[in-house]
Amino acid sequence: MIVEVRKFGNILNSRPSGREAVLISKQIINGSKDINEIALDFNGVEVITPSFADEFISGIKLLYPSSKIKIVGMENNPVIKEVLDSMEKDKDS
Repeated sequence: MIVEVRKFGNILNSRPSGREAVLISKQIINGSKDINEIALDFNGVEVITPSFADEFISGIKLLYPSSKIKIVGMENNPVIKEVLDSMEKDKDS
């Protein structure tokens, strides 16, 4: 199952927007037959803030704890990559 994050906008910048994106994603994901792996595809997103990323990714992980969550499409965008990398570092601390 692939969730195209760009559908929520190309500049993603607040916790309320992150919560809204989780609810919309839930509708999309629940309509799928295979949710063993959920890929969050950030292709087409220009900017993401830590608050949106935390709310969105944490929300998806809470809703689907038995699914493998993959983050893709951020490799060519240093802004998104830095935000997501810093989230991983904070989680490890």
